Amino acid sequence: MNALETHALRLIGENVATPDVFADTVAGIAPIRDSINDAIQELCMLTGSYRRTYLLPLYADRQFYRMGWEADHFGWVVECWDRNRRRRLTQTDIFKLNNDDPWWMQRNGDPIEYFQVGSDILGLYFKPASNGIILELECVCIPKPYSNDTDPIKLREVFQRAVVYLAVCEFYAARGDAKRATEYFDRYVETAGIMSLKPETPERFYQFGGNNNNGK
Repeated sequence: MNALETHALRLIGENVATPDVFADTVAGIAPIRDSINDAIQELCMLTGSYRRTYLLPLYADRQFYRMGWEADHFGWVVECWDRNRRRRLTQTDIFKLNNDDPWWMQRNGDPIEYFQVGSDILGLYFKPASNGIILELECVCIPKPYSNDTDPIKLREVFQRAVVYLAVCEFYAARGDAKRATEYFDRYVETAGIMSLKPETPERFYQFGGNNNNGK
């Protein structure tokens, strides 16, 4: 067990030295580990806090590039830099390109814009006229699930306590204890700083004037 799993077991009252329900084996700890992995991926996706730099070499007359991510899942590009020209590429999309320049797939030159296609393909406008350009992409990533105690936890320390709360929440929810599940879910939302996703009051719409009730 790693530190997050141990903390979660303590909160649910499990003896971490000699676990009764969640044995210190891959199969025994699997429910807690799965919940922690889900929470890590959710927080990384919501906050965009886990980022990596990806170097993308460009080739002449090639407009689309499939990125290869081995240790993580690709989320989205935050910034795209052409360091050789000291220029930042701006983001666009295919619909805008079709509207602004119907011949955009035939344009060659130094790329000035990028767009994402699907889950791991990046497109460029313009197509490079020659080899040698390398783009530096700062990307938000979602880590793949860890499977061993020694695997690194790719999550900021400030969010790790929140991850434990969500695992405990799912433990109580699976056992039908809605009160405790709600308590730990509220702790998760508050600790992670995502209270805006769970408003204290329902949304309200206010209307002023109008023709009903004499304009009230």
